[in-house]
Amino acid sequence: MTQIRLQEVVLQAGTGRTILIWAAIAITSGLSAVVGWYWSSSGAKWLTHTVQVEKRLGDLLNAALDLETGHRGYFLTNDPAYLEPYEAAKSSVFSVHSNLLELLKDNPEQMTLVQSMRPMIEQRLKILEDSLALFGAGKTSEAISFIKIGRGKQAMENLRTAIAEARDKEEIYYRERERSFQRQSFALLVALLGMLLATATLALVSISRERERRETVEAAARLLTTSNQELERRVDERTADIEIEKSRAETQRERAEGLLRDVTHRIGNTLALVVGFINLHIRHARDPQSIEILSGARTRIQAIASAQRRLNVTNDLELVRIDTLIDAVLQDFASTTTGETAIVVDIPPLLAAAQFATSLCVLTQEFVMNSIKHAFPDGRTGEIKVSLRELAGGGGVLEIVDNGRGMPGLGTPAD
Repeated sequence: MTQIRLQEVVLQAGTGRTILIWAAIAITSGLSAVVGWYWSSSGAKWLTHTVQVEKRLGDLLNAALDLETGHRGYFLTNDPAYLEPYEAAKSSVFSVHSNLLELLKDNPEQMTLVQSMRPMIEQRLKILEDSLALFGAGKTSEAISFIKIGRGKQAMENLRTAIAEARDKEEIYYRERERSFQRQSFALLVALLGMLLATATLALVSISRERERRETVEAAARLLTTSNQELERRVDERTADIEIEKSRAETQRERAEGLLRDVTHRIGNTLALVVGFINLHIRHARDPQSIEILSGARTRIQAIASAQRRLNVTNDLELVRIDTLIDAVLQDFASTTTGETAIVVDIPPLLAAAQFATSLCVLTQEFVMNSIKHAFPDGRTGEIKVSLRELAGGGGVLEIVDNGRGMPGLGTPAD
């Protein structure tokens, strides 16, 4: 029996060292994954920035072409309707150019090139305006002669060349950033593989330790067979003790469940206290940016606190009703917002892990808050519908739809 106890002590010591080694590997791999994720996110942001710049360059060229098209159509047909695209392009070409400068403020070379386009646009627009003035005054022949000089064509060609040059440079930036993004993604993949390898190593070590433990238990069983009669005498005594311990364990389990529910409620109260402290800071803050950041933090903490207070924990201490939880959290959120925007929740009864349900509540409130902020500004009223449906192949789809003012260019006019 002494030999068996010594073997168990050795196994426990070896298990402790194994856990420490795995923890070190896991922490290192986790840090690598975080760094790789940050790099990948940064690379993706720059790729998106390059695409936006290329799109704006295309918009600028299209606006210049719309000026040409409207001008030519009016000259050919003498129909004022053809001046509508001309006037629209005239009002938008400089705003597109200003937006380009804003996007390129981090790139002095490209910004200088785009700045050089403005005189070209102004020159071409002046030529078009002068020819339209002659045409409108009835001086058709003079207007046509003015156009035939070719200065407008040369200005347009210069603008095309400048835009093409800017696009070529952005394409070079895009390829460089794409390669950087691929390298960063590969680093993230290596970090994740490292985590998987560490987990697999721990699993193999655990299997080995379990095999050794099983062998020790089997050796103990063989020794125990020689003292069977002694054990039989003790069975009755131990049976009574086991019944007592079982009853005690049941009591402790019920107590643990009650404590868990109490802790969940206390977490919600603690978060509410944090919200109170944030409100105190908001009232004393003077910087609008600080107020905005604190208000956003307060809203998210309120969502987590509301979800914690309403967690309806089931018998397995893990699952909660998503529909009732989201509805309760949004009711709390609606009671803290101004205005009369209606929030309609259409979610069937669904069960999910408490942690997942809490995260989903925070995400849902974030979307609803964005709808109220952007779709119903200045105290406008309307309706926001929140729905969640299951997919046939597994998973689900969360939809937040409002009937607010919409976004420019998406079919609904915006202010």
